[in-house]
Amino acid sequence: MGIRWIWFAGAAVLLTAGLGLGLFSGMRGEPAGGGPVAVKLPPLAQPPAASPAPALLLPAPDPGLFEDSPDGPLPKVGRDGRQAWQAYARPFDRSDKRPRIALVVTGLGLDRTLSQQAVDRLPGGVTLGFDPYGQGIKDAMSQARSLGHEALMDLPLEPLDYPRQDPGPLTLLVSLGDNQNFARLNRLMGEASGYVGLVAIFGGRFTAEKTALLPVLDILKRRGLMLVDDKPPETSTAAALASLTALPWAAADRVVDADIEPVAIDQMLHDLETIGQRNGAALAVAALSPALIDRAASWVPTLDAKGLVLAPASAIANRQSIPPSAAQ
Repeated sequence: MGIRWIWFAGAAVLLTAGLGLGLFSGMRGEPAGGGPVAVKLPPLAQPPAASPAPALLLPAPDPGLFEDSPDGPLPKVGRDGRQAWQAYARPFDRSDKRPRIALVVTGLGLDRTLSQQAVDRLPGGVTLGFDPYGQGIKDAMSQARSLGHEALMDLPLEPLDYPRQDPGPLTLLVSLGDNQNFARLNRLMGEASGYVGLVAIFGGRFTAEKTALLPVLDILKRRGLMLVDDKPPETSTAAALASLTALPWAAADRVVDADIEPVAIDQMLHDLETIGQRNGAALAVAALSPALIDRAASWVPTLDAKGLVLAPASAIANRQSIPPSAAQ
């Protein structure tokens, strides 16, 4: 009997001691039973905020490269001689000896969804032409430039079959006097800022009349812009006259309409490569379309392996050949 009481007494002492230790451990927030001890760590140091990437293109409008007008800011040559076609150009390594290939996509701004796809999906080296009749052209061009796209403004010129084919109320017409054409040109140029020049669209009738065309080219030259014509260098009167008047120019070795099938687009891009390899520079003017975006987005990454380099339109300026008869 005595031994049994001694055993019960010892068990009670051990049980009491265990409960005391468990309670004491719980009060300290430590797990009982020999589990891992949770150690409160100091907060993780936050990484320093990343510095914003340097702007690829000069912000627009540059205070020294525009003048105020009732139509909006119009480009001008700076007092230091700077010109918009160079100042707003996408940077390009001029020492690169590879043949230069330029792709100008026109018509941005009319279809907002499709235009946004072009801005987002096409590499920055693709030059974008903005339609003066589009909505929000100023903001759209600014966004495109922030992503590295060199910009042009579409210039509607009188086609051969006008007015059956009418490029809109800002179209320059042979039948209008210089002052009326200049007024339309100012309205067009005042729609946005940051473009390197104008890309002529249509224009079969207008560019055939030197008396109508030359004053317009003179305006572009005095405002520090370049001209891109949507006709081949060998037949482009605009390119030939621009060359004679020292206006920076480029012309379309190939043109892609909006309704061309993907297979035809691929063939055009292949032809552009061939021309570039032969002449050292080539440029295509292509109307915005879903098929063009798809095919061009897949094509551009292949140029490097072919020994070609994608170039902005400004890097093609004055690099194409014109036969002496083109300006006659």
